[in-house]
Amino acid sequence: MNEKILEFTIFCVESLSERLNISPKKIYKMLRNDTNILDCYIIPSYEPLHTQSKNYIVDDLIEVLKERGIAL
Repeated sequence: MNEKILEFTIFCVESLSERLNISPKKIYKMLRNDTNILDCYIIPSYEPLHTQSKNYIVDDLIEVLKERGIAL
């Protein structure tokens, strides 16, 4: 993984944490272990996602979490 993608994934975790008022550690666990969204959605979709606004990205990730069965 290159540095830009790593920075973007950290941005996603921190932004979701802020919006949902859930610790970054729990958000990371949800995205990595519970749903595999990190490896199967965020990283592969880096190119189109990183050009979007913070609100768009967070809203999109919340929708994906819900689709994967995570109640927020």
